Amino acid sequence: MNDSGEKMPNDQGKWNAIFSIVFLALFCFLYFGLTNGLDNMRWIFYIGAFDVVILSLATYRVVRLVTYDKIFAFVRNWFLDEVDGRKVKPQGGPRRTIAELIECIWCTGLWGALGVTVVYFALPVGRLFVIILAVAAVGSFLQNFSQMVARIGTK
Repeated sequence: MNDSGEKMPNDQGKWNAIFSIVFLALFCFLYFGLTNGLDNMRWIFYIGAFDVVILSLATYRVVRLVTYDKIFAFVRNWFLDEVDGRKVKPQGGPRRTIAELIECIWCTGLWGALGVTVVYFALPVGRLFVIILAVAAVGSFLQNFSQMVARIGTK
């Protein structure tokens, strides 16, 4: 059984393991490709609070974009089947694993954090891209806050 109470297909454990291995391999490849490896970890002490806040806000925005926003629905639909006019996860296989990764905010957050962090530190234009995502996240927070205040004010 998974978190939503549905039974996991027989082959799904294999696909989940494959995607986990891919994530770890991608992480290791990016880490060793972008740094001097384990010999020189001093760079991690130069990551300041500003970097962490920007990366966190940008990761939040990526998670919202991938899991909820309408503009990304076409990508989510690539990994869903249509049954009786409803979009449902496939019965098994890699498409089901991707569909589950996309609908899980914690899973999307982990993959999104890897992508956002690599873009931020590896690409010169990546810092601008991540800052734009972070500003959009603050805008989302402000919009949600104003809606909450408006709902409280109408009671």
